[in-house]
Amino acid sequence: MEEIMQEETILSSEDRLVIRRAADSSKYQDSPVPAELIEALSDDLTSFVFVPYSTKSKLSSLYGPGLDFVALVSADWKEAYERGVLRMHNERTISFPTHIEMANGEAVEVSIAQNLQEGALPWFLSYVPVVEHMKLRRDIEGDASDEGPKAPYAKSSLPPLFERGFEAMQESEDYLVGPVPQSVVEELESFADSLSSFAWVAQRWSEKIAECAKDDIDVLALLDRDWKFALSNRVLRYYEGKVIFPVSILRDDKETLVEVSLKRDREADRPGVMPWHVCFVDDFPRQKVRAGRALTDWAYLGNMDALVENLSEFALDEKWGFERDGEPKEYSILKSYLTYTFYRLQSEGKVLEDEEKGIAAFNTGLVDPTYEAIYACFSPSNMEQPWRFEAFCKAGSKMWGKKLVASFDPLPQRAAYFEKKEDLLFDGNRTLQRDVDHILLDNIDRLPEAFLAEELRGADDAIEALSRAVNAQDESSRRGAYDELRDAVESNVRIKRRLINRLDDAIELAQKRVEWNFKTAVPAFYPTKNTMSLLLPLDLTENDQPDVALVVELMESGAYIGQTILTMKMAYNNARLICRPDSDWLNTSLRVSDEEEG
Repeated sequence: MEEIMQEETILSSEDRLVIRRAADSSKYQDSPVPAELIEALSDDLTSFVFVPYSTKSKLSSLYGPGLDFVALVSADWKEAYERGVLRMHNERTISFPTHIEMANGEAVEVSIAQNLQEGALPWFLSYVPVVEHMKLRRDIEGDASDEGPKAPYAKSSLPPLFERGFEAMQESEDYLVGPVPQSVVEELESFADSLSSFAWVAQRWSEKIAECAKDDIDVLALLDRDWKFALSNRVLRYYEGKVIFPVSILRDDKETLVEVSLKRDREADRPGVMPWHVCFVDDFPRQKVRAGRALTDWAYLGNMDALVENLSEFALDEKWGFERDGEPKEYSILKSYLTYTFYRLQSEGKVLEDEEKGIAAFNTGLVDPTYEAIYACFSPSNMEQPWRFEAFCKAGSKMWGKKLVASFDPLPQRAAYFEKKEDLLFDGNRTLQRDVDHILLDNIDRLPEAFLAEELRGADDAIEALSRAVNAQDESSRRGAYDELRDAVESNVRIKRRLINRLDDAIELAQKRVEWNFKTAVPAFYPTKNTMSLLLPLDLTENDQPDVALVVELMESGAYIGQTILTMKMAYNNARLICRPDSDWLNTSLRVSDEEEG
């Protein structure tokens, strides 16, 4: 009797009200748990649900430090179970509300999923949100205490429909070159106008959109409204099997709209599963000038191969190709270096132009065998680009070197990348988190085939998709197969956990290598984000050779985050922008894969 009384007093009447209110939301009414499945469950969460170690810290943050979070989540489950406030997230996952309120008055959700591991409890706690990414009611109430039950906060009004922003997106290159196939458009038009009627929006993407809006808006209402406008006006694009459309929220560049990606659900034929789901929210600031095209948009270069060969002969001797780059004299590294060095210089305002004197120039950052700086000089062009390449030179030497000195004082400066020692050195005392989904799912095509084949054992659908991806005869088939592989991994909790464990082992080993030799962490510049990062070697196949590089960024909080992975070739190119890597693992002798060659 005492135990029953204790369970009942864990949740207050206000806490229970938060859970009960969730029953009125459309997402719970539209996705009920089948009665036969409910009967197979129990109101005692711990009797059939395993709580993984990795979720316990998230539970502690959700419920508050020092509290019995297992007892609290169990009490929330019992209330939700008894009141029928459960919903099917997908065929194998059930979501339920907790008594923790978000700032908009909605209950924070957690999820349980069927456990495929033999000999274990039949379900496990599969999803607990990261509260640091959420705005909770307790955060804005502070220490204030009100008497009586709390009314839910009214959601903020939606941002106005940004029609001009939609028009700009429609006229952009991505939308012009990536039209949605007519058959897909017809399928989407066959659904009701509201996106929420046919596409599932997971809580993490809903939170992401609200975070982008910087307000507690009704995310589903925004998606329904903007999807209707985007579909009717064909402001859609297609990329690797995904339908992408903008919403009326500006990115941090203050010019480009945030985009939402939709993807078919591979289990759409199963009862209760919506045919599409939101798979990504892109809020990354767009570059006004595409990094890879900045130089060729600015100047006519003529024969690029001849230009870089000329530069390599002028500069201090260095190997500008990889071991499997075919011809002995191959300059893929130098091409990348020159392209992205110019982009960095242009963004820093270090590309000097003087139309009256008929010269433009920039510092290549390279030196000749006597360590004299090498400059690239240009003359006005009558072509589409405003400038035309003329010569590489040293200051004061020959015609263009003399014209350079006569035109600019001071001379063009080198690109600058780092501002503080933290840009160059990895601090092992700081916490290192990692973006598991981006590394293992979004970039699954960068992972070594041997690693995937080993870790996907037992998952026939994943192994089959991997085989099709590796043996694909064209890029479209390859991308489609990798999309199927991503879906197979994401829906198989056992396999995904296995991949995460192997990733964490490799990261731990990389950190130990840095402790032994600080040069293991290689500084690099990430052109598409215009940021500094550190590269750590990840040995996933356990052959004492790194397979990919982990891109580590230092966040404002003081913690590191492993944002993504790069192939070895990509890693070297990014590191070479800073200087020639002095590393025992990242150098031009590394053997790159055939995919990198393409």
